Amino acid sequence: MAKHLIVKSKKQHIRLWFEFYKLALSDSGLKENLKASKEHYKPWGDVRNTKFDDWWDEHKQLFGVSRVEQISKSKGVIKHPNVLNLTVPLNQPITNVMKEIRALIEQKQIDRLADIGVDHRRVKSNRMGLGNYELTSGVEIRGNVIHEILVIYQHWIELGRPAINWNFIEKVHGLLKARPKSKWVPRFMIELDPLDKSNVIRQMRRRISRGKKLCESVSKGNFPGRSTLS
Repeated sequence: MAKHLIVKSKKQHIRLWFEFYKLALSDSGLKENLKASKEHYKPWGDVRNTKFDDWWDEHKQLFGVSRVEQISKSKGVIKHPNVLNLTVPLNQPITNVMKEIRALIEQKQIDRLADIGVDHRRVKSNRMGLGNYELTSGVEIRGNVIHEILVIYQHWIELGRPAINWNFIEKVHGLLKARPKSKWVPRFMIELDPLDKSNVIRQMRRRISRGKKLCESVSKGNFPGRSTLS
């Protein structure tokens, strides 16, 4: 039986975002969305012919914490170049504390920009260039489900967006089983039962529909967006 994949780390989720962005770039129906989000994705560079791991080595600093959070004992210090961990005394006037925090943040931003070779005097804001990409907040990201959608949607596009019927399903099943390094196939395709054609076709159509929705969300600068993926 094919092994069930587990895709749950933040890096793996960003990998999915990256791959859907590449698919969105090749979709002529998303040109207007991509034009509007061009500046948003500018720090990503040209990803069309780039492998994720190579891209990640140079761009992982774009992703980090973008919300103020209290550090719990279990979570501990956040080790990220774009995060400043502070000790805030609660027995001091808030105005004084905020003034000191502001000064620390401003200096940290200048130092961080210098680390990546950017002169803070040449940017509109010291936070520019430090990355501000976050997965859609408040949405449960089921990585294994999205990965399944990605694989199926990629094959559908590579095969020329054919009709979603039993012939297409058998072709995708054969392509997945023929891969040299991975024999994984989606659960609903592990055993293709001709007596269950209508159910399998329905599930395949649902995943391709969700792939389209994910590409649309990504083309607008969001991942995975608010679409239901359960």
